[in-house]
Amino acid sequence: MLVASRRAFLAGAGAGLLMAAAGPRSEPDRLLIDTHLEVWDLDPKFPFGHPERPDLRPEVAAPIENQVAQMRDYGLDFAVLVNPRYYSWDNSYIADCLRRHPTRFVAHGLIDPEDPRVADRLRHWVVEHGFQGMRFSPIYHPDSTWLNSEAHYPLWREAERLGAVFNFYILPHQMPMLADMAARFPGVKIVVDHLGKPDLRLRDPWPEFRKMFALEKYPQVWISASEPYELSLTKRYPYRDTIPLFRAVYEEFGGRRLIWGTGYPRPRWELPMEKELEFVDEVLDFYTPEDRERLLGRNALDIWTFPT
Repeated sequence: MLVASRRAFLAGAGAGLLMAAAGPRSEPDRLLIDTHLEVWDLDPKFPFGHPERPDLRPEVAAPIENQVAQMRDYGLDFAVLVNPRYYSWDNSYIADCLRRHPTRFVAHGLIDPEDPRVADRLRHWVVEHGFQGMRFSPIYHPDSTWLNSEAHYPLWREAERLGAVFNFYILPHQMPMLADMAARFPGVKIVVDHLGKPDLRLRDPWPEFRKMFALEKYPQVWISASEPYELSLTKRYPYRDTIPLFRAVYEEFGGRRLIWGTGYPRPRWELPMEKELEFVDEVLDFYTPEDRERLLGRNALDIWTFPT
């Protein structure tokens, strides 16, 4: 997700950071909320321990200070911090970031979905540390059925009670399990990451991709319509092979059910911030001006409670 495809960053880091620092600010009156921002540091007091790949380590840091600077340079108002998988189920770095910058961020952590006390872990991070939700990644467990197991009913009931938000990094064939939980627990707000992760390597990705469309009938579900480089086969801006996917999700869910997120702060490997915004403002030219306002900020206000 973060390391192998980004080694090229190291060769041009200095120039890239200078360009980012000099980048243009966004429109001054536009609300901008980055709804998916993973940050990490190399400070040993926040040890790494990826749950599936314990030896995996980031090659460079992407600390919270980089995001604060990027928000200033581009006029971003708020961001949703998401604990990267590097830290496994330890959300301490994200909690530290939230504590140090309480007026800029809300936070999502990670908790082990197979922990028998998973509902208790949710309560701990929400009540004790002020987190507003959790991210779950069934994509790493493609054959598992924990997502809609009865063992998870207490977790979802606790999320309803706490007002917690769940975002999911999920494969298309897992969408029916998520739809089952959305029907059972309408009080839990749900965000589907990375446009539902359609697989363009398939000869015909559309039958699997359309499984996500069953979630449209649940008004508490939003789709993260962002990070096209996660999906593209060309890996070249403007990622034209992804545009039909973005259009289809827009036509199915409408402009009120889409949100935007970049994934990480400086250093930016795939897209500098000005290109992130250009992709929404110009490449996806089927959005109306109101759609863009909603996608880039206003819809997030319906999901999270940001600092005032």
